[in-house]
Amino acid sequence: MNTDERLKKLLDASRKQLEAIDGILERGIPEQMPVHQGPLLMGMSASAKFLGVSRATLWRMIKAGLLQKVEVLPGSFRLRRADLEAIAAGQRLCRSKVGPDLNDATQRLDSRRHRNSPLVAA
Repeated sequence: MNTDERLKKLLDASRKQLEAIDGILERGIPEQMPVHQGPLLMGMSASAKFLGVSRATLWRMIKAGLLQKVEVLPGSFRLRRADLEAIAAGQRLCRSKVGPDLNDATQRLDSRRHRNSPLVAA
């Protein structure tokens, strides 16, 4: 599309289209939601491997309220990938809502992550 065609379309645009164009010009192009690769729910072993912790630590994190399990079948649990990614990125849930055990679980996770960091000299 050349400039003349673009100007003709702009002059013929509806009010709603012009408002959308003004919004883009003022605020820029909105970021699209990130496209997640992989499953939305992850098993306990895969979740533990993803975070670099043991399955026992995962269960302690669930008990502390840091993670919420999803029961897909009786006795079969999964964890939300978005929750795991939030923990891996360092984001936390509100500690006051889940109780005192949360601090212990997150401190253990942080110390383990720090110990395994490639930036830490051996």
